[in-house]
Amino acid sequence: MPLAAYGGGVTRPPARAGRVTPPASLDSIFNASGLASKSGCVLVDLQNRRVLEGHNPDLARPPASVTKTMTALYAQARLGNDHRFTTSLVATGPISGGTLQGDLYLVGGGDPTLDTDGLNALAAQVKATGLRRITGRFYVVSSALPSIEAIDPGQPVQVGYNPGLSGLNLNYNRVYFEWKRQNGQYHVTMDARSERVRPRVICAHMSISRRGAPTYGYEHSGGVERWSVAQGALGNGGGRWLPVRDPATYGAEVFQVLAGAQGISLPRALKRDGAARGTVIAQRQSENLREIERTMLKYSTNVTAEILGLSATIAAGGRAGSLQASAQAMARWVTQQSRQSTPNLFNHSGLTDRSRITAKEMALFLAKRSSRNGLAGILKEIWLENGRGDAVELPGVRVFAKSGTLNFTRGLAGYIEKDGQPRYAFAIFSADMAARRAVAPSEERPAGARRWRGIAKAQEKALVYRWASMLS
Repeated sequence: MPLAAYGGGVTRPPARAGRVTPPASLDSIFNASGLASKSGCVLVDLQNRRVLEGHNPDLARPPASVTKTMTALYAQARLGNDHRFTTSLVATGPISGGTLQGDLYLVGGGDPTLDTDGLNALAAQVKATGLRRITGRFYVVSSALPSIEAIDPGQPVQVGYNPGLSGLNLNYNRVYFEWKRQNGQYHVTMDARSERVRPRVICAHMSISRRGAPTYGYEHSGGVERWSVAQGALGNGGGRWLPVRDPATYGAEVFQVLAGAQGISLPRALKRDGAARGTVIAQRQSENLREIERTMLKYSTNVTAEILGLSATIAAGGRAGSLQASAQAMARWVTQQSRQSTPNLFNHSGLTDRSRITAKEMALFLAKRSSRNGLAGILKEIWLENGRGDAVELPGVRVFAKSGTLNFTRGLAGYIEKDGQPRYAFAIFSADMAARRAVAPSEERPAGARRWRGIAKAQEKALVYRWASMLS
């Protein structure tokens, strides 16, 4: 595969004339940020895999979402770039006069990109068969992947980027909570909205509480995810995505509602580990793996990364009963690919502060030709900025990388190319672990985290500008 254009046709902004300034020295960059003792970085020459310069190269830090670059390569190796995930409807009997004489199974194949529009298209396929009712039961099968209640149990309960996982996933396993205040009363809805439809759900329920804290409460009982929110936090109206902990129940209910809207009457779904033998009457396939990974790296979708990692481990015959077990299998694979890289990983998305890797290990892993080939065309382009924060363009120089952010944790790793050819691999990791430990589990936006992130990002931009200037 040619190594040009990691970003795949991204339009570049116009350069600002007269903004190219001399790059800062390594020492001055870290002195300015004040993060010298908490940061590590490495720049590697791709021609000979020699480390050109670095700072604290062996300082192990959480890679955050930079982990997704390793996950993308792991999935490519185990599943193949043309792999597609399949969601099916299986009927166990004949359809006569609009009636299925048997059971109907909604079988998830682990598709991390399935949304409500996709389920609606499946319901339309079922309608086209003539089916309007069933004599048996409606089952949901999500056993293609293990059921996991949360990617990282240490995250605030309400954050939509930390949902559950299963073999049937919908809308990145999020439900939309919307509220409006009218005549002093709040009206709330929970729905599975997409571009075309927005079916309401009852498997996720919201109540308004007059308490002060915490802002959100959660419990899961009787097949219903019960949320509560402090009234004082709502204002006059708004909405946000909340995580779904039981995605199989959520997906099955949404399909039941969508089918009903098309004249297909189905009972409430029951969970089952496997589908009985029958006929596939509707089926949806995802895009191929490479396109899924392009979107994952662009939007940093945690659900996608975890599903890809789990699926890759299972495809290789490994244990995937937990994210940690699967992530450790991935870490062993990384070590096999680059004996100079020995990460300690606890999941596939980077949504944890328990994982560790050094800047040197990350940069040397990316420096492998197989890594460069695998990430070519799917990494996001990073625009250069000079020391004054102005966007600049150095002739022929482009940067493609993956960033990662947790509270008081930041990472960036990728490639710098010249005239369409990758010349350097780099990695930058920073983390204030003491500040992270001081954050209460319920705090979504802790004091000082935004300012810290801004300082860490400015440090990254200065380092990348310095390294890119070496090629100009």
